[in-house]
Amino acid sequence: MTSSYIFVKNESLSLELISSVVFSFGFLLCQFSWTEKFRSSFLSQIKNGTKTVSENFNLSISQSQITELYNEMKRYELLDQDKTSLDDFQKVLLEDWTSHQSKIHLKMDGPSSREFYDYLVKAFPSNNLTLKNFFNNSKLVLRPDGKTYKYNTIKNAPTRSTYSKRHTDLNMIFQKFE
Repeated sequence: MTSSYIFVKNESLSLELISSVVFSFGFLLCQFSWTEKFRSSFLSQIKNGTKTVSENFNLSISQSQITELYNEMKRYELLDQDKTSLDDFQKVLLEDWTSHQSKIHLKMDGPSSREFYDYLVKAFPSNNLTLKNFFNNSKLVLRPDGKTYKYNTIKNAPTRSTYSKRHTDLNMIFQKFE
């Protein structure tokens, strides 16, 4: 009975020794495999994965297109031309948000402004526009009462109705940019 006890004790001791050696070998292998090239590659992937918030819409639109869009929105009375000049319109859409005091004063309800945003993104796809940045973070696109649009109202607008009140006007404006 003592010999079987010694055998079991020796076997468990040898298993512990083997597992310790394997663990140490694996640990050393990991240390050597983390070369500088691997570390820099791994860290760059982590850095690229985190998005930085842009302070600009980076809208790819020509001067003539922005002028035409502004004039069409004035024509259909979709923006307050007394509070929003062409210069303001350009600055908001093209420049950094903090580099000017310009704002766009829309004459649209929530669903119409959401549809305007959707048309704008579709007509000029090369941009950094996000719904949240356009209406909430930038604080540059305002309601008729001069307040910012509520993000949740804008975000949920398409679920309430298929078309906005200004659908036909917006459709006419943005057909020119297709």
